[in-house]
Amino acid sequence: MKILIKAVGFIGDNIFGSSVAKKLKEQYIDCEVDYLLTLPQPFELISLNPYINNVYLNNPNKHYDMVYQLSPIHRKTTPCEQFQQQCGITTPTPDFKVYTNASLDKYVKHLFTPLQGKTIITWLSNWEERSFGFTEEEYKIGKDVPNLGYGGRRRNIPYIIDELSKNPDIYLIEIGKPNGTSQSDVDLFTMSEYSLTASILKNCHYFIGAEGGLANLASGVEVKTILTGDFVHQLYGWNGVIEKCKEPKLGPKYYFKDKHITLDPYLTDKQVITNIKQIIND
Repeated sequence: MKILIKAVGFIGDNIFGSSVAKKLKEQYIDCEVDYLLTLPQPFELISLNPYINNVYLNNPNKHYDMVYQLSPIHRKTTPCEQFQQQCGITTPTPDFKVYTNASLDKYVKHLFTPLQGKTIITWLSNWEERSFGFTEEEYKIGKDVPNLGYGGRRRNIPYIIDELSKNPDIYLIEIGKPNGTSQSDVDLFTMSEYSLTASILKNCHYFIGAEGGLANLASGVEVKTILTGDFVHQLYGWNGVIEKCKEPKLGPKYYFKDKHITLDPYLTDKQVITNIKQIIND
């Protein structure tokens, strides 16, 4: 049996959708699974998935016994479970695994050798545009300031990073694209850059930032994440500006639970710093 899965959405959705392959091979013992991406960034990583036979960026001119077109998700159950259910999986699970390039893993591990004894933390380059600053009262009132959210402000990420960098036992690495970069902005080095980023994440101790593609990538390579909760709360929380959901199932906390922390969305920047330091020191 030959099966094609057509991904949907952005990078994170492409990665979540790849979790279907293992489930299909468990459910249909003798099958081949191909995967059609919507974006090129995770091409190499998904090609390394042992449960996927072929990965494509354009529609393959092949015959398939089954074709599953994944559909956009809601936030009431986790993305992996939804995608698996869309493909007829009877025992869906929320977790997933990202398979990295072994040569890049070895290269990054060698580069990090001089940092032994330090806590290596990667932080999200566009964290500021994936953050909002608001009090609980401002969130309740729900007066949305365009591009600035219910509190009319973004978090001061340079301040947070600067304060964390004062600790000599911490080594900070900025990863990802800067504010204002779209996931559809790709170039010749996009795939290799994304694969290298995965290996950097795999060899660090923590990823800090906000929910999104790189937070999902970090959790997929089994790295602990510490995320500010205001981004998801502003967009999809119980008074979310896009969708109102009592408990949106977004972020590593819901996919893997034990290793991952989402901070209270109402924390001040100083409280975010205090919380991150405390988590790292525990």
